[in-house]
Amino acid sequence: MRAAVLQKDGRFAVEEVERAAPSGHQAVLRVKYCGICGSDLHAVRAGSLEPGAILGHEITGEIVELGPEVEGFEVGDRVTTLSALPCDACAPCREGRYRACEGGWRVFGYADAPGGYAEELITHASVLEKVPESMSDETAAFNEPSIVGLHAVRASRMRLGDRTVVIGAGPIGLLVLQSILLANDAPVYVVEPSAGRRAMALEQGATEALDPFRNDVAAAIRERTMVGADVVFECAGAKGTLQQAIDLVRPGGQVMVPGVNMEPDEIQPGTLLMKECEIRGSLGGGDLFRAALDYLAGGQIQVESMVSRVIGLEEVDEMFQSLGTAENDAIKVLVAPNG
Repeated sequence: MRAAVLQKDGRFAVEEVERAAPSGHQAVLRVKYCGICGSDLHAVRAGSLEPGAILGHEITGEIVELGPEVEGFEVGDRVTTLSALPCDACAPCREGRYRACEGGWRVFGYADAPGGYAEELITHASVLEKVPESMSDETAAFNEPSIVGLHAVRASRMRLGDRTVVIGAGPIGLLVLQSILLANDAPVYVVEPSAGRRAMALEQGATEALDPFRNDVAAAIRERTMVGADVVFECAGAKGTLQQAIDLVRPGGQVMVPGVNMEPDEIQPGTLLMKECEIRGSLGGGDLFRAALDYLAGGQIQVESMVSRVIGLEEVDEMFQSLGTAENDAIKVLVAPNG
């Protein structure tokens, strides 16, 4: 099968790779769409991945082959998968307690778990959900990042009436925004340098979208909230944005960090100390897998307008060079490995 494979120089090349046969509780998917995630962009640009990696963990596809122990799924089912899978070999996995996997959950694209920038993907039945008939494949590809947004909000200390700030209006920032609005109708301010992404944030319900290059964001947030935001969600994953989040939060408030930054960064500990604010990372949310799919199916989370481009495997390398730069402010790019 064909896949976009990471090379030694950080570029991608389309290669023929071996197709794995499923065993046990495994399933092989024909990948329909795989979203390009900002965390993969950051990892490649930071040089933290080994050559030969096949990235991609925002996946929807059709089952083409099943292992002998799979139950509840059939060849031909449209499904979406979590971004990681259990080892299926340790004692808890053998007992069906996959959440307690002792072998370590493997994220697609990392370690020995090839991801979705390929014509086919091998996954595990325990991390699959069937896609509702009424849902498009494009929408289903947003299930994994929607989990990230929902989990960040539910893991936060946000309460009704809290004023919030979202830094970064990429896919995760926009999904965090929508998740906030599902739970709270208080003002939500978005900080984003891209005009197109600011417009999308406003379209999706942000109270105001501020350009950090044209506005004194800290002064603007103080003016609107008097003391700072109750909760700030750092979704940009860029150098300097964690300190910006600390600057924007009120004394005693909380900074949530679902954004992935693979580079060393600096903060001012004095600001953190004086504000006595909390910084909490946010990762995963697999228990919300079905909930996210239901929100997408019911239209409470809207993603169709976020799709900027659909590309083939041959375009993956070019897209990784430009996505997220000033020359390319696309919001979500989907890879369609099978055309």
